[in-house]
Amino acid sequence: MYRIRIVISLGLLFCIPAIQAQTLNFNLTGTITPGVCQFTVADVDLGTYSAALFTGSYSTTAVDVPVTIQRCDPLVTAVRMDVSGEADAADSNLFKGVAGIGIDLRSALNGVIRPAGTRVNYNPNTGGGTYTFKAKFKQSAATVAAGTVKAPITITVTYN
Repeated sequence: MYRIRIVISLGLLFCIPAIQAQTLNFNLTGTITPGVCQFTVADVDLGTYSAALFTGSYSTTAVDVPVTIQRCDPLVTAVRMDVSGEADAADSNLFKGVAGIGIDLRSALNGVIRPAGTRVNYNPNTGGGTYTFKAKFKQSAATVAAGTVKAPITITVTYN
């Protein structure tokens, strides 16, 4: 009787498949990027002037063009503004105004902003603040015309 049990037990032992083990490895990847900054700029009125004032090389008083920054992530370490627009027909260093009168745009850091594209680099102000440009009308030709000015200027902001 014991022999039958031993034979059956040995038979069952040989029927059980061998246990195998396998080790799997994998990598987890990802990128942590700085958060965002919120920039705003409003339309700016340079004022109303008589065309008769523009004789010789007349220019108006500069007006602030504030670009505000809010809610900037502390991980943002560099802010770049690329400024561009349509050039004045008589002076490519000025933005288009009316015939003979262009718009002079400047930054405190780079001086003249040229319509063909000027890059201005700033350190970010994570607590919020203002980057100020200055704009004014400037005579660009001997003959000037009257008219309403609407000069679209593009600022492309890139950070980190």
